[in-house]
Amino acid sequence: MRAFNSFIRFGHSSLSNEIASGATFFALGGLYWLISVLNKMPAALGKLWLVVVMILAVLFITAISRVYQIDTVPTWYNGYTTVNFVLTAFIGGPILAALLMRIAGFNLNCISALPLLSVIAIIISAIVATSQGFELGSIQTSVQKAVDLVPDYGFLMGIKLIALTLGLACWIAPLLRKNNPSVSLMVLGFILVFVGEFIGRGVFYGLHMTVGMAVVG
Repeated sequence: MRAFNSFIRFGHSSLSNEIASGATFFALGGLYWLISVLNKMPAALGKLWLVVVMILAVLFITAISRVYQIDTVPTWYNGYTTVNFVLTAFIGGPILAALLMRIAGFNLNCISALPLLSVIAIIISAIVATSQGFELGSIQTSVQKAVDLVPDYGFLMGIKLIALTLGLACWIAPLLRKNNPSVSLMVLGFILVFVGEFIGRGVFYGLHMTVGMAVVG
């Protein structure tokens, strides 16, 4: 009921936009999957449908990041928030898709170029994390310094990047030998990527601070 009521503020509320775009994305994506599984999807319509779903995915990710663009939270109200949400999609999305394809019996050598997308995203993520770490030193209020919120920021982001790299290695290493990665190895890779992103999300929420108010706890 609350989710339904939030549609009333569609176009004016970031949360309403997130819920609406997410519901539309999952509905059309799920319907595409169902029709495809039933072999009822015309080829031409299927291609167009995929394009629409991909566009909706971009809108959904953008809408999610907008929810956290709060001008009274200086550590979130910046470009790093949006970039990190987008990077999460490019890092975690490909390996999840590859895992599902492998479970379905596909040979992942047919998409051997796909991991490159995640590799580039991890490199950008490392650059962004470093840049953000330096910028945190300039964010403070009369009662709180951003650098004090997550004192182990550098260590945690380092662990995150290591986990992401090892996760992708589980996918890429067999491909370099022209082998099809095993399902178990892909599961391990996805778990490592998930753990890395989970750490990153924990750091993100740990950086929450409100202008003019101290952080309690």
